[in-house]
Amino acid sequence: MSAKHTGSAVTGAAVLFVLLRLLAVSHYDMHTAFALLHTLDLDDAPSLVLGTFMADDRISTVALMIVTPGTFVYLFQIRDDPERPRSAVLLGLIVLVALTVSHTLTYHRWWVPVGELVAGAVMFVSIRNARWLLHWFALMSTATALAVAAIVSTPWVPRERINDAEDVYVFETSPGFLKVLKAQDRKFAILRTEDVRKREELAAH
Repeated sequence: MSAKHTGSAVTGAAVLFVLLRLLAVSHYDMHTAFALLHTLDLDDAPSLVLGTFMADDRISTVALMIVTPGTFVYLFQIRDDPERPRSAVLLGLIVLVALTVSHTLTYHRWWVPVGELVAGAVMFVSIRNARWLLHWFALMSTATALAVAAIVSTPWVPRERINDAEDVYVFETSPGFLKVLKAQDRKFAILRTEDVRKREELAAH
């Protein structure tokens, strides 16, 4: 695949990822998704991507146990291939390892790293008999990310309690008002800053 086609595919996947996240968070209400779209900017990209996989601990557990060893195996297999982007894969692996450590310490799931080692061993054996998996690694990783984006309905911003009364997700803070998504019914609302007397960030997503 040419660099031009690769760039177009990556751009298309990124746009689809954002669209699926907006729809999932808004419980697939088009009006709410449209309102949330206008709260995003380029600076939100890292938090949107990482927040997607950190928002639901069950999904992040499964994703880490599959993606982390899969990335390591892929990096090992392309170590001598100059045409493969090894530096980008290595950077991704470092991020995944850091997420694994944080996930394990946070949720006390000590079996997650063990599961990753077992999954990695199985993948090593499988790759020898199914090397075609290497050619489909990027596609499978992209499909997994898009599936997670479409399923995880927890927003990528912290949950807050406003005035000790209502739980919301604050998507934008501007002079004079807050743009929020209500946690219960997922309705989009704009609150005046003067009406917000107290904001408390909650530990629960």
